[in-house]
Amino acid sequence: MVTTADRIFSQPTAATPQAPSEGPSVRVLVADNDPEIRSLVRTVFAACPDCSDCVEAENADDVFTALEASPPDIILLRSALAGMNGLQVTRSVMVRHPVPVVIMADPEEEDLGRAFECLRSGALEIVSRTEAALSSSDTVSRIVSLARQAKELKPRQDVPENRTDGSALPVGVLFLLAGTGALGAALRVYEASDLSTSVPVVLVTAIAPSFLPGFVRWLDETLEEGAKLADLATGQPLKAGPLNVVTTSSLPRVVASGSRGVILAGLPDVPWSAPRTSSGENGFDVLLASTAEVAAKEAVAVLLGGLHSSGAAGLSLLKRAGGRAFVELPALCPFAQSSFTSVRIGAANGYANVSRLVTLLDGLSAQQALSGA
Repeated sequence: MVTTADRIFSQPTAATPQAPSEGPSVRVLVADNDPEIRSLVRTVFAACPDCSDCVEAENADDVFTALEASPPDIILLRSALAGMNGLQVTRSVMVRHPVPVVIMADPEEEDLGRAFECLRSGALEIVSRTEAALSSSDTVSRIVSLARQAKELKPRQDVPENRTDGSALPVGVLFLLAGTGALGAALRVYEASDLSTSVPVVLVTAIAPSFLPGFVRWLDETLEEGAKLADLATGQPLKAGPLNVVTTSSLPRVVASGSRGVILAGLPDVPWSAPRTSSGENGFDVLLASTAEVAAKEAVAVLLGGLHSSGAAGLSLLKRAGGRAFVELPALCPFAQSSFTSVRIGAANGYANVSRLVTLLDGLSAQQALSGA
């Protein structure tokens, strides 16, 4: 019997390594108006053999001075930075000199809305701004891995020809796959597309589980239709309306589809302890492989350009099974790798930027209305 895992890992993959255990040393910039936090981070990275330097910045002016003098490979940025805050700095960095940004936020002391807006504006991840979290070897390894992968990225600009076969089929569910750095693109597609108002939409994110409840609340307050954590436990079908949110760490998968709709299951309350990719995003491929097996003809999946390659293999499975698979290219994220991986393995029916993706989805919505589906 061929399992979902067999299907995923038999797919062609990119030559780019997912999680280099060895590689070039990285330069870190920590921006925080608290000297104790800056000192802590600098001490931690000074002890890391993979880090060649850790520069301190007390405010936004220091950040921009450092970027002009000798750009770091990654910035650890406090969301509640005094003066010009972390959101303003993130937006400016992405426009003036794109460098990977990881946000430090303390859920006990601040409103996390600004931190999530940083993700929407191009930051890659959020880490807890506590001594325990910032000192952990997992956090340090993760920061180094993100910096290396962005540093070694060799983007391409060519966009393959679109082939949107099967677009006349009814749509039962839309999956927006937002990996590291892709949240902003996913929300733009969701808010602008007519299809998102008529069919269930699932936002699949790799955000850390500890930040997930606050993230869903923020989306619920921000989006016109609201948002909710997708039901992975009771077997209830997905419904159009509020945005359904799942995290890859719960390994969401499609377990049934039919006249009642598409049903998801996963591991909502059980820690996932099996080996994972460095990105923590293998849940994309699990979801897409199960969709290919159970609900390919009624599913539409959009892989937004993120730092890692996760999701490309699963997307290829969905396309081969007759589903509609789209990829954001060119991507809003300046460090996008998933888009180029998808091109290399021919994973999608169509490749387009955000505005063109919205047009493609609106075409599906119009056909859905005409067919009376």
